[in-house]
Amino acid sequence: MRDLFRVFRTLPVILAIFSFNISVFAQTGFDSGLHFNKTSHNFGKISVKAGKQECSFEFTNNSSQPIVVYNVISSCGCAEPTWPKEPIMPGKGGKITVTYLNDQGPYPFDKVITVYTSASKKPVLLRISGIVYENDKSIKDMFPIANGPLGFTKKEIRLGQIEQGFVKSSSISVANTSNKTQHITFSNASPGLFIKIIPTKLAPGEIAEITYTADTREKENWGNTIYSADILCNGVKTPEKFKVATLIIDNFSTLTKEQKNKSSMILAKNSSISIGNTTKGKPIEAAFSLRNTGASELIIRKAETNGKEFGIEYPQRVAPGAEFTVKARIDTSRYEGEEVFTITLITNSASRPLVNLFVAANIN
Repeated sequence: MRDLFRVFRTLPVILAIFSFNISVFAQTGFDSGLHFNKTSHNFGKISVKAGKQECSFEFTNNSSQPIVVYNVISSCGCAEPTWPKEPIMPGKGGKITVTYLNDQGPYPFDKVITVYTSASKKPVLLRISGIVYENDKSIKDMFPIANGPLGFTKKEIRLGQIEQGFVKSSSISVANTSNKTQHITFSNASPGLFIKIIPTKLAPGEIAEITYTADTREKENWGNTIYSADILCNGVKTPEKFKVATLIIDNFSTLTKEQKNKSSMILAKNSSISIGNTTKGKPIEAAFSLRNTGASELIIRKAETNGKEFGIEYPQRVAPGAEFTVKARIDTSRYEGEEVFTITLITNSASRPLVNLFVAANIN
């Protein structure tokens, strides 16, 4: 963060608009602008007594522009990735750390970690593998995230990105960690969220599989979307809802090459603003000048931020060739030190469905 702020403070506005373009076909490689020191890691033989295992995939930004690691998704809930959320400046590096929970019993495993960045249309695939043996863990150890009488393997459930109009499903295991039989049902589900659990009745120590499906056709949502439902055990709600995080963007798969070339296009005169030193509690105001250089109308579906203290003003529709402004007003009362605030526009642009804008400040 400190290096990033120095660049904002000393350089003129150089950041390009970051984009995130979903492709149906994933690939492994180094064309993302980030060069990884490796793309696979084999843990070898692991005893379940060893507990969680970690490995890291280090990378360097070999491009000439900052890169955002927008999302990292695991093919299984048993592997949890963490990654830097701030932009990676040219020549700088970072790492993606993957924690293998090692809580599913003795079996060989081979999991894929999908890395989406702002610099490439296709993700980079990382892989972890190994063999787990000798399972003697208790049910509470295997399912450490408690929610009432139930235990889960992880706190956050992510379904990844979905194109508007599509349906996506996944599953997660859950255990009855109480000393009573539990009849599990769900209620008050968000529109578009469908949940099924097999079996519905769990004796103490038994495990069930929850299958959850997000259908974007049920209700139009954009950007980061949380689907949720109440969990009832023997008719009593658990303290926490069942939540599924998704990222919803436009569906461009049916467009021809010509249609994509004629779609809306965003060009930013300034995609980053450095405020410099400012007083804590004093609101920050910033304005970004952009233009729709495409041949079609630009639609801004939604504007998201990395904090709740934002007020954002933006036009929902922009004619071809027209200029427009995105204004931000940030309450700094909860911040101190060097901060970089991010605004993400979710748009109908086939080439840049996600556009990131940045405001840097040193809050004293």
